[in-house]
Amino acid sequence: MNYIQVFLLAFFLCFIIGKTIYIKRKNKINPIALNIRRDGIRHILEIILFLIVNIWSFEVLFYALNLEFRIFGWPLNIKLFETNYLRFLGLALIIIGFILFVWALINLGTSWRLGIDETRPGKLVKFGIYRYCRHPIYVFFNLYFLGTFLIWANLIFLILWITVAAILHYQAIAEERFLTKIYTQQYQNYKENVGRYISVKPSVYRQFSKELEE
Repeated sequence: MNYIQVFLLAFFLCFIIGKTIYIKRKNKINPIALNIRRDGIRHILEIILFLIVNIWSFEVLFYALNLEFRIFGWPLNIKLFETNYLRFLGLALIIIGFILFVWALINLGTSWRLGIDETRPGKLVKFGIYRYCRHPIYVFFNLYFLGTFLIWANLIFLILWITVAAILHYQAIAEERFLTKIYTQQYQNYKENVGRYISVKPSVYRQFSKELEE
């Protein structure tokens, strides 16, 4: 399972880097919309989230490779439980998250951004996975961080998961406000028909079943 963690982490980073290079070359824009010179709590949280993901990535790598070095020592490296059932559940959540992640990036095309791009936001995507979830990439991060915690069961991974989940929720709300301002009634109608993290409306499930049958 350790090698699977290393592979998935490498796949995640390569996919993000590859997507960034692709959009830069195709649209001549930088999809990484993080600006530390801007003011406001949203931009501060974006930077914090970016730093946490990088720190978390190194910590996952250190644990997966069984290295003695840890970014966070005692008491944050305390193991809260140890059961193979939860480890396999964590791996399953990560794999499900990666399916959502890849699906979402494919659907987004050149509209993908890391952060909120206020100058060139790209087109509004409402097809594919975005028919059933407004923020599938945020769901991916939640599943990835939760799954990692279940695999290693250390206190630090629990803290990082809760922190990231809280920041992503705030980010999702801020993003929705921005998209409502840009796309007005079009995005408002979209919000009314698709859930933020999961859709529970019968019409959505009927559409999903229809696509599976096709």
